[in-house]
Amino acid sequence: MINLHLRVFLSLCLPLAVACDAPDDDAPIEVELRKHKAPKYNTGSHNQHLENTIRYTAITPGSSAERGRELFGLAANLVDSDPSGAIFEGESAVFGGEVVSNGRTCFTCHRGVGLDLGLPPPPLSDTIPLDDPLFTGLDADAGGDPDGLFNLDELGLIKYNPNRFNAKAAPDDPFVQAFGWRKSIATINLGFSHGFLHDLRGRTMFETARGAVFSHTQDANKRFDDLFSQQDGDDIAAFLFGQVSDPVLLALRDPSDPMHQVLVDDPFYTVPVSSKAEKKGKKVFQSNCMSCHDAPNVFGNRSNVEAHGNGERPSGFSPWAPAVGRGFNVGVSEANIHGLRFTRDMGDGTFQPIVIPLAAEDGTVVPYEIDKDLGLAITTARLADVGRFKVPALRNLSTHPPYFHDNSAATLEEVVDYFCSDAYNDSADGQEYPIHLSTKERQDLVAFLQLL
Repeated sequence: MINLHLRVFLSLCLPLAVACDAPDDDAPIEVELRKHKAPKYNTGSHNQHLENTIRYTAITPGSSAERGRELFGLAANLVDSDPSGAIFEGESAVFGGEVVSNGRTCFTCHRGVGLDLGLPPPPLSDTIPLDDPLFTGLDADAGGDPDGLFNLDELGLIKYNPNRFNAKAAPDDPFVQAFGWRKSIATINLGFSHGFLHDLRGRTMFETARGAVFSHTQDANKRFDDLFSQQDGDDIAAFLFGQVSDPVLLALRDPSDPMHQVLVDDPFYTVPVSSKAEKKGKKVFQSNCMSCHDAPNVFGNRSNVEAHGNGERPSGFSPWAPAVGRGFNVGVSEANIHGLRFTRDMGDGTFQPIVIPLAAEDGTVVPYEIDKDLGLAITTARLADVGRFKVPALRNLSTHPPYFHDNSAATLEEVVDYFCSDAYNDSADGQEYPIHLSTKERQDLVAFLQLL
């Protein structure tokens, strides 16, 4: 039903920008002249309640990082699988019977610190055997989708139905049917996120981890809240929030740490820039990238609201606010480099378009036929949120390709080239923050990104 999903109605239109050619390779690098304006905050429903402040979700007192590691399914060496304490199954009154696990754990998609708690580059079967729960438990995510195995193995993408466990929605609700194909996030440095999933869902780790347990470990579309406790979520959070690429970064999470203000005041304190190319790349980054990647030393987006409770919101906070962080549409979904399908599999060899009602900025309802990953719009039902995703933190970026939510860029060079392309500059937010770099600027930027 429409009234279950029309969350927020108004947002500002993004101004158009006329594209221009990048300067010649030998032209002077006048990066300050092209410096982007800072993002606007609290100027409309898209940004309501957001604050431009350094604040990250705290670890709950009394939680155990060691127990969280066990629940995660990771051995004490932080490399190998240990599912002995990580299988959520048993009798569940909420489920209405016995929950039988498919053998998957958090480790299944987040494979040790050597991979930054993520997956290896595809094809996944080159390094993960086909009898691994990642593959044998495929239908928990794909639900028999004929593209499921190829997209997982060859592209490293998992099928996500964000509204799959909405108890108030019928199975044939188009919002329940709507899905995206997305990579498994490498959870190193996850403690510096606002919204722990690609589309800014998961305000707290309890929500995030519980949703993963529901969706990845059993084929039914049923909840079993009584098998995943508040303590379980808090312990997993305690473990994950301590997994960082540089221990110094932990001070950003603790305002009482003497290093906290140092890291806030010097955004590049932990980045050892030395070569000429790295120094120039840093300037290119400052002028072209930090309008979105403005969180000091981790280079995610700092705009956020405090994520209180587990399913609760602070008093005075709109019950239909879109997310706990600021999302951007940079055109990756529209480009759809892999040619991903977003129609509903009818199970008889045919496919049916999925049409969902989205609220436009003027309050009208627009029937939208899904032909791309809608990102945040799947959960907010706002037309302005189509294609919006979180800004990832960039630390350790070079160690876990491919990139973007759909693994559509194989290298950092491809990422930089994309942000200089028409696909980006014509996107909703690319028009507000255009990027045009020379070949030399691109090379210098890559040299800087490889340091992070």
